[in-house]
Amino acid sequence: MRAALCLALIALVSPAVADDSIADQAQKAYAVFAGGLSQQDFLAARMGNKTFADIAGNWVRLNGPAAKSGIESYGTDTEKFCKGSAALTLDSPNPLTMTISTNLKGANFTQQYSLIAGSTFGEHTDPLPYLMALGLGPDKTGDTVDAQRALLLSLTNGIVQIYRASPDILVLTRDRGYPIVLARCPAPPATTPPTDANASSSEAPASSSASSSQVQ
Repeated sequence: MRAALCLALIALVSPAVADDSIADQAQKAYAVFAGGLSQQDFLAARMGNKTFADIAGNWVRLNGPAAKSGIESYGTDTEKFCKGSAALTLDSPNPLTMTISTNLKGANFTQQYSLIAGSTFGEHTDPLPYLMALGLGPDKTGDTVDAQRALLLSLTNGIVQIYRASPDILVLTRDRGYPIVLARCPAPPATTPPTDANASSSEAPASSSASSSQVQ
């Protein structure tokens, strides 16, 4: 209760933070949607240098706000998904290409994104590995299954827009479907190699004896 009261008082006595100017807002917009590049560089297929910089590693797909409550759980989702098979491995062999690979317990697949122009990329998903991972391999037959395959492949092969909203957030948008927001998984904590207790204990007497002999 006291903490809440203190925060309320601080908010009342603190000067209001001025809104960003139009120039600041425009700079942020260009940073997200054009990588901060000039029009010439943007159209010259240099977007990948910004979008795919330092992108290698594991990322996870986040869910949007809850439909009714609007509550978001991005931090919890990131921590939970990064520890399991939902983590995706991103890589960029060159500034024109990005790959996303799954880490499922069973069959896996890779999607490739190739720069066309500006922030527009061509998305390609190999049908067989993708459908096998979804349980719609060649062993499944019938008109309903064929329709499902056609729909899924149409949604994962085509044109996408890719934006680097921040160093740890990547956004993919399509003509159809909700934006895909990927968050970088936190790096695992650094481990300190264990010290050799025997070596430390064996060195102590030697040092002590050497010091005593020098004193004598």
